[in-house]
Amino acid sequence: MNNNIKQKIDEILQEVFEIKSVDESLLSRESNATWDSLKHLEIIMAIEEEFDIRFSAIEVTEVMNASDLYKIVEKKLYI
Repeated sequence: MNNNIKQKIDEILQEVFEIKSVDESLLSRESNATWDSLKHLEIIMAIEEEFDIRFSAIEVTEVMNASDLYKIVEKKLYI
């Protein structure tokens, strides 16, 4: 995992969720009640803008946690 990618995504998550640090175990759609559909789209759009990439509709629905975001972004940037 590229640390720059992780750091930028963590910064986006911190901003969206208004938190000071990212705890991957708590940042999932299932365990975090504040991760609703609007926050989800806000995260996706911020990441797309930051990295100049586009998520497919399938990828948007597959994202369930911070780890999924790291993997998808890294894959898009290095393939």
